[in-house]
Amino acid sequence: MTKILLTLLFKLSLICKSIVTELVIFFDDIIIFLDDVGIYLLNVLRSIRFEEVREYLTENLLTIILILILVILIYSSFNIRGNKESN
Repeated sequence: MTKILLTLLFKLSLICKSIVTELVIFFDDIIIFLDDVGIYLLNVLRSIRFEEVREYLTENLLTIILILILVILIYSSFNIRGNKESN
């Protein structure tokens, strides 16, 4: 009985360790992706010549991103609805 419990305990420990490892790798990939996106956004903002436009974009970047996400969601919902009605 103790042998079964010890074996189960060691297997459970191994499973938990592998799950944690996979989660760490997943979060690391997400962080690398967001870092790459940030570099592309910063390079675009640096290339803008007019200081007023650059300041406006940097101050309202979060609002602009949220509006773009909202537009994409609205477009995709209408696109899905249109595909259902045509079938």
